[in-house]
Amino acid sequence: MGKCQICSNSLKVLLDFGPQPVCNRYLDAKSKKEYRFPLILSQCPMDGLLQLAKPWPADQVRPKLDWISYIEPEAHLDDMTDRIIQMKGVTKECLIVGLSYKDEPVLSRFEVKGYKNTHNIQLSELGIEHGSGMETIQKVLTPNLALKLKENVGTPKVIVVRHLLEHSESISRTLSTLSTWGDENSYFIFEVPDSEQTFQELDYGTLWEEHICYFTENTLAQTFEPHGLTLQSISRYQYTLEDCLVAIVSNRKRQSLSLIPEKNIKKELLLGKMFRDGYKPMIKHCQLALDEIKKNGDIVMFGAGHRAITFINLLKLESKISCIIDDDPKKTGLLLPGSQLPIVTSKRLYNDNSPALCILAASPDSEKQIINKNQSYLDNGGDFKSIYLGSLNAWHPLKTLMQ
Repeated sequence: MGKCQICSNSLKVLLDFGPQPVCNRYLDAKSKKEYRFPLILSQCPMDGLLQLAKPWPADQVRPKLDWISYIEPEAHLDDMTDRIIQMKGVTKECLIVGLSYKDEPVLSRFEVKGYKNTHNIQLSELGIEHGSGMETIQKVLTPNLALKLKENVGTPKVIVVRHLLEHSESISRTLSTLSTWGDENSYFIFEVPDSEQTFQELDYGTLWEEHICYFTENTLAQTFEPHGLTLQSISRYQYTLEDCLVAIVSNRKRQSLSLIPEKNIKKELLLGKMFRDGYKPMIKHCQLALDEIKKNGDIVMFGAGHRAITFINLLKLESKISCIIDDDPKKTGLLLPGSQLPIVTSKRLYNDNSPALCILAASPDSEKQIINKNQSYLDNGGDFKSIYLGSLNAWHPLKTLMQ
């Protein structure tokens, strides 16, 4: 089913989760019918890339609510900018462009360092209406568009592409577009999340319909040569939840493709197997643990983001959890996609039916702040546990299953 985004070989299905809802499509009433699409995780047996067998339609993935946005980590951008500046031929006169709003923080760093010839592509230059995200940007990228950009903007020396590649329903088309826009002396800077740790930790909340490919350092390194580009370097930047990988790629084709080390392929295939084999035990383990806790009171979850949504839906926990806590006024009063659990404020921790357990599904970097702010809930016998195995507050069923 489907072809590999890197090498076009046939994919092997690992897990078919069945039809799932769009994570950004919150509901305002239970009576509303939800759009669903098959979420099927697959893997290429030739290069090991983990990917969705069927990319979701971009028009359906596009947020219907104009306030939905995603923030990427930025602590590494100073070092990333310095590495780009050190590349051969990158001078203060050369054209440096970004492909989306996610690239603006990089371009601003170049400008501070005296690189003033920068340009961040606007949606209108791509022929896109205001408010569209990465799912729409990747959809319109074609070599013909690249020719128009070359004529209107110029030929860039550096094209920054943060957090687009994992959204691309056709990596071949995306790379062909960028290659056409640049020339033989151009560099492309790709930033993607590293999925190795989250897959190792059986973090099923990491799956998301907007991410079509789930790169590791090995598979990212294999991505470019089959499409006529040459990898110069990959840098890893460590973060709490998942690391960032930054690949610097040149627009020059090698005379022959490099062979993928067999040990690398075996490592990737083992990662996929572990993730597949851990799924059913994880469902059983989590459900039994929550059933035991429910004997002492309600269970709620803190954080109404896409990881919470996927965690609940894929592990079939909707009947175990009473509601979702989120103090974002835009989300409170709505229902979570799929489970249709109500989203309420943190006052829920303090009513007459105070929950026995609050499962943290917000960013792990915000856990300490959430716990400190709600210390009185703990003082009254409540408990906070995290869905993230790397957290100091990790929920014990996740730890036990990994031992």
